[in-house]
Amino acid sequence: MEPRGERALHDILIEGGTVVDGTGSPGKLLDVAIDDGKVARLCKRSEARGAIRMNATGLIVCPGFIDIHSHSEFHLLANPLAESKIRQGVTTELVGNCGSSPAPAIGVARESLEDKAEFAEVRLDWVTMDEYLLRLSNLKISVNVATLVGASTLRQCVIGNSDTKAGEDELARMNQLLTDAMLQGGFGLSSGLIYAPGCFASTEELVCLASTSASLGGFYASHIRGECRALINAVEEAIRIGREAHSRVEISHHKAEGRPSWGTVGRTIAMIEEAREQGVDVSFDVYPYTASSTTLDTLLQPWAREGSKKEIIDRIKDPETRMRIIHEFVTPTESMEDIVTDTGWENINVVGLSSDAYRRYDNKTITEIAEAMGKDPAETALDIMVEEDLRAFAIFHDIAEDDVIMVIRHPLAAIGSDGEAEAPYGPSGKYATHPRAYGTFPRALRRYAIDKKLVPLEELIRRMTSWPAQRMGLQDRGILASGMAADIVVFDPEKIRDLATYEDSHRYPEGIEYVMVNGAVTIEHGEHTKERAGQVLRHKPNIA
Repeated sequence: MEPRGERALHDILIEGGTVVDGTGSPGKLLDVAIDDGKVARLCKRSEARGAIRMNATGLIVCPGFIDIHSHSEFHLLANPLAESKIRQGVTTELVGNCGSSPAPAIGVARESLEDKAEFAEVRLDWVTMDEYLLRLSNLKISVNVATLVGASTLRQCVIGNSDTKAGEDELARMNQLLTDAMLQGGFGLSSGLIYAPGCFASTEELVCLASTSASLGGFYASHIRGECRALINAVEEAIRIGREAHSRVEISHHKAEGRPSWGTVGRTIAMIEEAREQGVDVSFDVYPYTASSTTLDTLLQPWAREGSKKEIIDRIKDPETRMRIIHEFVTPTESMEDIVTDTGWENINVVGLSSDAYRRYDNKTITEIAEAMGKDPAETALDIMVEEDLRAFAIFHDIAEDDVIMVIRHPLAAIGSDGEAEAPYGPSGKYATHPRAYGTFPRALRRYAIDKKLVPLEELIRRMTSWPAQRMGLQDRGILASGMAADIVVFDPEKIRDLATYEDSHRYPEGIEYVMVNGAVTIEHGEHTKERAGQVLRHKPNIA
């Protein structure tokens, strides 16, 4: 104990700021004392001293933001400073979403992961989840990282990319791989049901896998089977999986894509509320943008995406098969995504173009590229897929702002970027990207809490911190309290804003003054200090 009348000396003292602790409680003028990478205490002004003093007068001091939906698996290996995430206040990322995880890397899954590694300009030199997490740990990164285990990755390991029902033996092998990956640190199961081979998985297969995850204390995160016309049925399936697997469910980046589906999120939120009343623990996350983004080849119907990359490209090249694909672009169906029908070629920007034929058209719409080349838009889209070896991405301007507001105002909504840890330099800086990679968290705060006042600031911070921590099962992060990890953001509520746009996407936000990761000052006066104090977070499974 310290002698009576003396003030304790701490490693770091953040003084003079308004502490918003992540619980949703009103902010209070308190100092934050930090020792050995953890919060020592919150105290009144002048009750403590600091070997290092940080002046937060006029600023908000809150827990580091937890990005519950990230795709930085390979980007962190290429960009260990995690520039675009740490500069917006993200201190923890959950990767392995949408059915695709960095491990296990065997069989067809390895081929798919090698393709992603090559695109990110890194080496795939691991097989197991343990080896991947050790790779990150040895590299040292600027943010904490946790991962899910991808259901599509498991399917590729055992079945490949074929539209085949999983038999008992195959399910047993997938469950064993899932168990192994979770025992090595995975936080649960993710699915991506608009992508191949995830779209070939039955509900029963997913229930089986989600049950295994839940038995080990994990949760189930899903890019559901449709976010356009199939949205209602897709949410029903996610709820069913949660009910039958006795699993927590996180519906990823909840939205309604395409004008015919706008407003449907009112119905799906009501469905989720009803399910929770019936005992199904389901919630969702959201990003604060009216455009989605994924690979361009998701425009193809599932049958056209079956098999290897070569098989898919050969289908696109075949004249008769190409005509069928083009016909389906404009033939609506209630069972699967119809992005072209509901969005329009003029609202689809293509990014990540690297071939000689199309590099100059990066971030142009399909309509603009087609007009410049004197071709039909559908033919143009297919030609780009072939020429870019199925690596092209697209940004789809297909979400209503009213829907974003409806989702983001709901207390169940966590904020997640659905983006990667990028930088204006290196591999990711070569192409345009979705601005969410740089601006998600500052944009949500600025637009919906500070300017529009649709969500109280303290409540929105809760949904960036303690709420995602609770959904993931993190016990020592997400709240500013004694004994918690010192992941801390200090921002100026007058200045915080996103600067990245669809036209100029590689721009860091403003107003983030300090970011600490495990007590290490990583952003100071808005600039990266090159600290790499992030930890690999491993889930500790429940084992009876």
